[in-house]
Amino acid sequence: MNPDKLRCAEAALRTVPGEYLAVTPEIVVAVDNGHSFHRGMHVGWAWADAGRGWFLDFLSEHRMAGMSAQRFHADGTSEHLETPASMHQVTGDAAKDAEIERRFYERNRAAYEWLRARGLLPPEGANLGSQDINEFLLKGGADEPSS
Repeated sequence: MNPDKLRCAEAALRTVPGEYLAVTPEIVVAVDNGHSFHRGMHVGWAWADAGRGWFLDFLSEHRMAGMSAQRFHADGTSEHLETPASMHQVTGDAAKDAEIERRFYERNRAAYEWLRARGLLPPEGANLGSQDINEFLLKGGADEPSS
């Protein structure tokens, strides 16, 4: 087993409370791109080698705790990955608020698209029901005109 990958997997899994995990570091190391669903928690991961060594992109999401994503490097460093925002500001000015809301949904759609393309999210509609609902709302689906 690759010790660099194992260090990344162990660090990533430490970010999720143990009672919500149904996956071990060894499984994360063995599966290049995977998902686990347990007790309302979804975790997704994807490996890549950027020339300076392996890194693990890791996402966790729960309806109560929200979504978090990080990139873990074998040297012990990590960095935040962009995830959809759950809230936006309201100014009270209708025109400003409409623009803020438009940018909010646009940013969230781009974040979901990137996370899905990277393999951290399952195909649209294949996540936990609560997460599919959150995605629909955070992408502005409820504001789309009906056909």
